[in-house]
Amino acid sequence: MLKITNIPAKCGDSFLIEDMDDQRKLLLDCGFKLTYLNNIKQLTSSVDYLILTHSDEDHIHGAIPLIEDTPHRFTVGKVFVNVPSSYEVRAESGDISIHQAITLENLLKEKELPYQSLLAGETVKISENISLEIISPSKEDLEYFIGKYNDVRESSTPDPISKAGTIIPLETLANHQDAYKSKKSDFTNVASIAFILKYKDRNLLFLGDAHPTVVTDYLEAKGFSKDKKYTFDYIKLSHHGSITSISNKFVAIVSCSNYILSTNGGKARSLHPSRETLAKLALSVDRNGNDAINFFFNYPVEEITARNGLLISSEEKNKYNIKLIEQSSFDII
Repeated sequence: MLKITNIPAKCGDSFLIEDMDDQRKLLLDCGFKLTYLNNIKQLTSSVDYLILTHSDEDHIHGAIPLIEDTPHRFTVGKVFVNVPSSYEVRAESGDISIHQAITLENLLKEKELPYQSLLAGETVKISENISLEIISPSKEDLEYFIGKYNDVRESSTPDPISKAGTIIPLETLANHQDAYKSKKSDFTNVASIAFILKYKDRNLLFLGDAHPTVVTDYLEAKGFSKDKKYTFDYIKLSHHGSITSISNKFVAIVSCSNYILSTNGGKARSLHPSRETLAKLALSVDRNGNDAINFFFNYPVEEITARNGLLISSEEKNKYNIKLIEQSSFDII
């Protein structure tokens, strides 16, 4: 059995993925420091693999106390993270200036933990039943990211979401044009690690904060299209369901009825998930033969809507068979 725990990480990401038959554990991102102290430590004291998808605080910050606890209070087998020392780049790529990433990198060296980068096209064997097909970032995008590393700020630009104003109908939102940023202006997320987790005959897509064009470029290169969709059992949505992290092409190229979100609704001006993201999926995506489309949340939906406004109305749920489900643990046979 495959067990997935969507760990409460406030507006961040952290997932514990376990092969219960092979007794292998993968920790995907660590949220904030309190995510590790209050949640991860309560679930496990060791993992075979740790993947840190990218350098945003809400994914990487909790890894610092975790690695500080290594090896006496927490043990880690191998770390995958895209930092300059994990990947050889040109000498002129520049200095590193994000202090959390520097702290993490120095800790990995100090603790003598093995770590390496991940690139699109690579495969990682986690257990007898689990393998990861890396789909992001590309070699070119990672090199560009590392070259611009000294310009990266510790928090990303807030998404243009506000709970004020008129509620726009789902039908209108579903037909909106793409709102994602250019790759050059969003290079931190362009460098985010994303992968297809293959468990027996199941396919699960974990997107981190990946840029939608990187994902669709990879899938198209593999021969998938609106006429030949890639079928997934679950998709963990990119960037907590942000409208800047989805595209109409992505919606057209995948088939899936189950979507996982990691968010408490966000904070300040950076609120998520976007009602528009839910609308595009609910009205346009192929549901792989299922009647309902399911959105799984690791925080109470009422708490999320209190922060960022209406997600889906009761009438819309009934009309389009949309289910908002509070569920943070998944057992996959």
